[in-house]
Amino acid sequence: MSDPLSPAARVARRIRLFRVAAGILVILVGVVAAIVGATLTASQTWPSATGTVQSCTTVSNRTGTSGTRTYRQRCEVSWMDGEHTRTAQLDLDGDQYVPGAPVRVRYNGGTTVVETPAWIGLATGGVGLVLLAAGAYVLLRATRRAR
Repeated sequence: MSDPLSPAARVARRIRLFRVAAGILVILVGVVAAIVGATLTASQTWPSATGTVQSCTTVSNRTGTSGTRTYRQRCEVSWMDGEHTRTAQLDLDGDQYVPGAPVRVRYNGGTTVVETPAWIGLATGGVGLVLLAAGAYVLLRATRRAR
C-alpha cells in the first residue's frame, strides 16, 4: 500500500516533527536551568562561613564519548558554627585549594556548597526562563501549523 501523502507533504510532516522535538528539548533544558538557578539563588539565604581545607584527594572522571578525563579535588573542609565544628566533603575546581587554604561556604542542614555570587543563580534562572519561553513558542508554532 502506498503512502497517500505527496513527497512535499511528507517533508513538511518531518519538519513539523523536528520542530516539536526541538521545542520539547529546549523546554527540558530550560526546566533544568531554571531549577539550578532557583537552587543557587535559594542558597544565598543559607548561613555563610569561611572554612579551612583540611585535606584533598584528586578525583578523575571520564566525560563524553571521547573519554576525556577531567580532574577535580575532593576536599574536606571544616568551619565553626557557633561553638560547633562542622566538616563537609566538597568537590573543588582548580589547584588553589591546598590544606590550610580558606574557602567560603554556605550550609543548610547536611548540605554544604561553595559560596557563589548571587548573580550566577539569577542569570542561570533567567536563562532557564528564556529557554522555557522559547521552547513553548517553537512548540506552539509547530502544533498550530499542523492544523
